[in-house]
Amino acid sequence: MKLWLFDCDASERDIQAACNAAAALIEGRGLSVEQAYDAVMKRSNRERFDRRAAQAWDDAEDEALEVLYPGGEPPTEPVLGPAEEAD
Repeated sequence: MKLWLFDCDASERDIQAACNAAAALIEGRGLSVEQAYDAVMKRSNRERFDRRAAQAWDDAEDEALEVLYPGGEPPTEPVLGPAEEAD
């Protein structure tokens, strides 16, 4: 699964670099992007979820924002999600 940052005013190239960093963080924890996304979606639906995978997603989103806005706050509220939804 490819990732994308929605509601983000950065360039496509910068967003892709941030999403690559996010995916690398998730995969570096021995999880797939799909597992992490599934866990965070289940959490939002108040279903049983894998806490470790959901935390990886949260940390990956933070990592992506740090790549785009090092040490600062984004001017918008970007949200990490599957790139398929970007169409």
